[in-house]
Amino acid sequence: MRRFIATIVPLLLLCALPATAGWEEGVAAFKSKNYQAAADEFGELVKKTPDAWQVWFMHARALGQLKRDAEALHSLRKAYDLNPNELSVKLELGKGYYTARRYSDVVKLFGSVDPSSLPVKQRTSFYQLRAAAREKTDNTDGAVSDYAALAKLNPEDAKIQHKYGSMAVRADDIEQGIRALDRAYKLAPRDAEIKRGYATALIKKGRHSRDKTTKKTSYLRASEVAAELVSLDSSFESVMLKLKAELGAGLYAKAIDTGKSATAKKPGDWEALLYLGQAYTSNGQYAEAIKPLEDALGKASGTDQNTIWSQLGFTYEKQKKYTQSIEAYQKAGNQTAAARVKENQDTEMFNKQVQAENEQIEEMKKEAERLEAELRALEQGGGG
Repeated sequence: MRRFIATIVPLLLLCALPATAGWEEGVAAFKSKNYQAAADEFGELVKKTPDAWQVWFMHARALGQLKRDAEALHSLRKAYDLNPNELSVKLELGKGYYTARRYSDVVKLFGSVDPSSLPVKQRTSFYQLRAAAREKTDNTDGAVSDYAALAKLNPEDAKIQHKYGSMAVRADDIEQGIRALDRAYKLAPRDAEIKRGYATALIKKGRHSRDKTTKKTSYLRASEVAAELVSLDSSFESVMLKLKAELGAGLYAKAIDTGKSATAKKPGDWEALLYLGQAYTSNGQYAEAIKPLEDALGKASGTDQNTIWSQLGFTYEKQKKYTQSIEAYQKAGNQTAAARVKENQDTEMFNKQVQAENEQIEEMKKEAERLEAELRALEQGGGG
């Protein structure tokens, strides 16, 4: 991303300098893209006119084209010190700071710039640079604000809409982010990364929503977009995104097939195995869920194993295999679930005991009635 910014200022027109030997030669060399010759000319000229900010500025521009970034930044700083109010110098110095990864210096420098004073093209470049610098310094709100301004300036630019939407979602402004991502998706329907960002945002919306209808709708839309993504990019990451969306949408049969595809692409990935086990469990195929979950245990480590043990506990619980379920929950560190299953186990054992006793009582009652009937029959026979 070091050189993503388009040229911010019109070349040379802002740098008029009274006739000085070497100036015209340097300008001509720069225009003809002979940057080494231009750097040489302006390098000599700064020695003769060290107080001319225009010379330092053009020296920096030539050095920048040669990718001599540290030297270019030095000359830009000289130009800025000589004329700190010159907007063209500020903007180029900001680019120099960004290239040098001095992101906080970009933000500080641009704090004195009024973007509304810039032409639209230069304003776009300004917001791109400051937004990127704010993002690098973890100023998420500031970055979102700049990307929002960029998106407003460039409503038909899919990449900018995508970047704004992604940043807004990261800042938990999910609704605004999804609107921008949906626009990007419509502007560039064949762009895999835009589809990835859109599906990811929809999954986040589904996960955070408390409304069941909104949750379901979000996951279903995510599964559709993720399916489109997989048709363009069948990488493991894309398949996993589709799997997550299908699980959230309740498309468990599809999730099983997608989970199989994910584990085939990356057999050693514990998360893919876990999701496959979850899909089987949610689809009521408890016996089939056990193997991928046990395989996941062998691939995972540390606290990740707790998640798998918890899922195993749930799957065993559904099978009413209470002993295995309690053991799994305990290994997951979920004592509350283990206690609940133990209570259910005890309740079921008590109910079975009561049922057995009732059945025994019923049998004894039937036996008593049978004996009583036989007795009556004997009595009636003896009286004849």
